[in-house]
Amino acid sequence: MKNITIPQSYKSIIDKISNAAKENGFEVYIVGGFVRDLFIKREPTDLDIMVCGGKFGTDEQLAGINFSKIIAYKYKLRAPIVFERFGTSKLFIDNKEVEFVMPRKEYYEADSRNPNTQPASLKQDALRRDFTINALFLKLPDLKILDFTGHGVKDIKNKIIRVTDAANAEIIFKQDPLRILRALRQSLQLRFRIELKTYNAMKTAAERIKIISAERIRDEINKILIEDYPSKAFKAMREINSLNEILPEISKLKNLKQADGYCADRAFMRAMKTLDRTKNDIILRMAVLLHVDDPAEKHSTSGKDTDASRLSEYNSKNAKEAEIILNRLKYSKEFIQKTVSVIQNSIYSETYSNDWTDGDVRKFAKRCGGELDLTMEFSRTYYSGKNSRAKIAGLKKRIEVLKSKNALYNRPVLTGKEIINIFNKPAGKWVQEAKNKIEEIQLENPELTKEEAAAIAKAALNNK
Repeated sequence: MKNITIPQSYKSIIDKISNAAKENGFEVYIVGGFVRDLFIKREPTDLDIMVCGGKFGTDEQLAGINFSKIIAYKYKLRAPIVFERFGTSKLFIDNKEVEFVMPRKEYYEADSRNPNTQPASLKQDALRRDFTINALFLKLPDLKILDFTGHGVKDIKNKIIRVTDAANAEIIFKQDPLRILRALRQSLQLRFRIELKTYNAMKTAAERIKIISAERIRDEINKILIEDYPSKAFKAMREINSLNEILPEISKLKNLKQADGYCADRAFMRAMKTLDRTKNDIILRMAVLLHVDDPAEKHSTSGKDTDASRLSEYNSKNAKEAEIILNRLKYSKEFIQKTVSVIQNSIYSETYSNDWTDGDVRKFAKRCGGELDLTMEFSRTYYSGKNSRAKIAGLKKRIEVLKSKNALYNRPVLTGKEIINIFNKPAGKWVQEAKNKIEEIQLENPELTKEEAAAIAKAALNNK
């Protein structure tokens, strides 16, 4: 087909696959999103090869597996990783992962999105896929397009996401409700609209999202967060009632009563607007997503905006809730720590005033740790009021001045070993306590000498 050109980065791989198929009597097809991306001139990933036949008369269920082994042997590659239950295997060719599959149909249990499979025709395989735009086959080596749904090519041209089988749209989402999130994510990625019947079927199946593993939901959220205008997906999740299954802490905002004239829906929409204008960094965007103000609780601090301890308590509660959510979604400890740190410490930037000493600025930087830049960027985006912007700009300037003087962070005046030698005592908790006291004084007096530090440690230990 004239519109289809294999990108240079995959040409060698596809040539090797085509040659091996011809030599061994296999029919091979590129399938799925890779073909779609070729149509829309988007750099493709995730190369999936469907395999049929073979001159050795092997079981159809093993065609993909056996073909991948033949390629590995022919080109002296590492042995493929085999998944016998699904009749698939993965092989690295020219440092890119390629998956080999058989044509299959699927059967689902009521409480699982993981299907049982059996060999099928090409058409049956196309119809068991999620959307028409992902159900195109590209035959190798002649690059002939097979469009078994009859809508794939047309839907790509018209920028439409539609289920492969309109008569069974609800079943398609109920069998694998992860497809709901995939539809929303691909709508963002490709800037395609979701066809109405498909969208309504997503609504019907929304409650089934609870059968999806936390890891799968997490991965889709991550992909959504790094797209332009991620709010579109979260607004749609709320509209089809899937957000309540995924992030009930955020979804609940639509049911909150007004507090002091502050509409709960305004809180959600403000968060979504902020999310879209936040720098494309997954930690920053996650922090914004999970730091949605509860209007009733936040406005209970009315008249106490200068009470830093009260605002800190409010932010700490938000940070704790974020930690619970991220743990539930199986995020890594490092990711959770960074996101929680940004949420918890951001409030201090809003309470900044010209009365802060250099030591106060250093304390703020120390509290933020490695997330200082992220925290400042979060604050700049999230706290958008005129007064807040002025405070954050002032704090940022103070930080830059101290950085330029190499005076933002202090090196330890005394190491733990030096403290132990000074006191001639066995190591213990007292060493860290002494270091903490020294550091507390050093934040205000960065020129602290070793002798002065030793005197501070002695005084602290004597006062215990």
